Amino acid sequence: MKFIRRIYNQFNTETKELTQRLERLLGFIPTNLSIFKLAFKHTSRTTDAHTSNERLEYLGDAVLGAIVTEYLFRKYPLKGEGFLTEMRAKIVNRKQLGDIGDRLLLKDFLDYDKSYVTVNSTMLGNALEALVGAIYLDAGYEKTQKFVFDRIILPYIDLDELDSNDINFKSRLFEWSQKFEKKLTLDVVEEKMVNKTRIFVVAAYVDGKLVGKGEGRNKKDAQKNAAKEVYEKLNVAAEMLDSTK
Repeated sequence: MKFIRRIYNQFNTETKELTQRLERLLGFIPTNLSIFKLAFKHTSRTTDAHTSNERLEYLGDAVLGAIVTEYLFRKYPLKGEGFLTEMRAKIVNRKQLGDIGDRLLLKDFLDYDKSYVTVNSTMLGNALEALVGAIYLDAGYEKTQKFVFDRIILPYIDLDELDSNDINFKSRLFEWSQKFEKKLTLDVVEEKMVNKTRIFVVAAYVDGKLVGKGEGRNKKDAQKNAAKEVYEKLNVAAEMLDSTK
C-alpha cells in the first residue's frame, strides 16, 4: 500500500511538485504528504494545537534526542554521562537547530501568516524538529535515524569543535537578563549531606519566579548546574523576544 501511495504522489499532478521537493530534502519519497504539510504549518495559520506543527515538534524533539543520544553513546564509549549530556545539549540547542533549518532551506516549506510573522531561528528550529517527527511517523525510526545522520549530523555538526567549546551557561544567562532587562538571581537555598559529602543546592530565579535548580559539591558547580538546567528555556524566550523587535 505504501509503495502504491508513493507512486501516486510521484505522478499525480496535484502532489508531484511537493513530492519532488520533499524527496530532495529527505532523501526518499514520502508516503503521507499530509503529515509533512502539518510539520511546516506554523501556529499563525491556526488556533488549534492539533492543526499546527506543535505536536509534531514535541514528538520530533524526543526522537531527535534519542537518535543523538544513541549516536554519542556509540561514538564515545569511554566518556561519562556528563560529557554525553553536554555534547547532546550543544547539538540540539535551539540556535544550532535553527541554523541547520536555515541551511536546509526550510523557510521555503513553511506555511505561516506572512502579514505579521517574520521567520526566525526559533521557527526554523521548531520546523526541523517537527520534520523529524513527521519522518518518524511516515517512515519509521531507521529512516529517521538515516535522515538525522545524513542531513544534520554529518554535514553540519563538527564534534571536535563542539567538544572544544565549553558552554558557559551562567554567563549566557546573565547576558540574556541584561539584554532583556530581566532580574536573574542564583541563590543557595539548601545545604545537605549525601554520603558524607556536603552538597549545595542553588535555585535560579527570573524576576522572582523559580525557573530551575542545580546541585554541586561547591557553590560554583551548583550555580553552573542550575544555569545549565534553565539555559534552553531562557534561550528560547530570548529568541522569541528578539523576533518581536
